[in-house]
Amino acid sequence: MPPILRSRLALLALLGAFLIPIGMSSLRGLTHVLTCKEEAEQPFTVVVTDGDPEVLSSMRIGRGDTGQLCGGLTLETKARAGTGGNITLILPITNLTEHPWRGTVSVLIGKTTIPVDIGAVPAGETRQDSIDLELKKGTTELNGSLLIGP
Repeated sequence: MPPILRSRLALLALLGAFLIPIGMSSLRGLTHVLTCKEEAEQPFTVVVTDGDPEVLSSMRIGRGDTGQLCGGLTLETKARAGTGGNITLILPITNLTEHPWRGTVSVLIGKTTIPVDIGAVPAGETRQDSIDLELKKGTTELNGSLLIGP
């Protein structure tokens, strides 16, 4: 094998070694790198019986509580009951800062986590997404976390 070919193959192998960690990394369904993760304190309990589902929620508000997460963002999760055990979660993120952010809401349903990409949230604006869930009969608790990146 000519020396120039050996040096090129060695260079290619060296570049490949640097790409292995990138190929093996996983953002676990996220579309951005995390800079902040905070849990939203607004859990929902959904009770599914033979009729339409019932959504139960409570939120504790204290004096001086602004409801802001990650230094100036708010997540006000809403739930709407449908028919046949279906429920729609509406996930709005409001950016009260001077900087644009990219947001994802991680919804925890029992032991299953579903990342919902809200996308870029410009300064002073609100972006939202919604997901439809079909739940089994019984009681299910829904909770969420705000995952923010640059």
